[in-house]
Amino acid sequence: MVDTNTDNTSITSLPVSWDEDALGSCKANYPNISSLSLQSGPASRYNPTPGSGRTGFLSVPPNNYPFYSDDEKYVPIMQADGGQLSEWKPMYNPSPEQAEIDRKAAYEAGVPHGYVAPGDKYAGLPTISLLVVSDLHTEIEYGSQVSKQGKHCGGPFRIHVSPKMHVEDLRKVIRDKGGIMPGLQRLSYAGKNMEDSQRTLEHYGIAYWHKSFPHWPIKIRRY
Repeated sequence: MVDTNTDNTSITSLPVSWDEDALGSCKANYPNISSLSLQSGPASRYNPTPGSGRTGFLSVPPNNYPFYSDDEKYVPIMQADGGQLSEWKPMYNPSPEQAEIDRKAAYEAGVPHGYVAPGDKYAGLPTISLLVVSDLHTEIEYGSQVSKQGKHCGGPFRIHVSPKMHVEDLRKVIRDKGGIMPGLQRLSYAGKNMEDSQRTLEHYGIAYWHKSFPHWPIKIRRY
């Protein structure tokens, strides 16, 4: 039982019931272990280097669980030399014809090509409400309440964010709402450390598990 009365937030853990369909969707279809080699495994776009325990730039294991949607499964981008990136987009290198089209469109709009106006890039997307709890601070050192001296306090607080938000942007939301600097935010959710700042909340399973366990918090770890 968790009861937090901060920032008009009341969290109570309720029993969660699972029907047969929900339980069946969590079953993984693993191959016969005896047929697998210790040196190699079934490579896929979700797990290009089986046995390494990592996908992307950081040591984060693959998350291609059968009950995740395609948006929730992380697909690392592979370079020609075998390097794995979290997020990479090629530089703008258009053909002469495409460059002329872009130049004309920019001239007519009065806006340089590629310019992105300041604003919330997640505006209009569905959001979920998440509780943020810090094991690193006391309740008088962080929170959504702000004193006259500009110091945050109050302890655990709620944020409303899009599941498609990157961890890097999530840290900024926590900073603005709770007063915790991004450099101090060693985040975790349901026991999974959110080390890769370029992955989304979906990639860490928050969108999926939040449906059944909305009281599970994002934690700021001490270690």
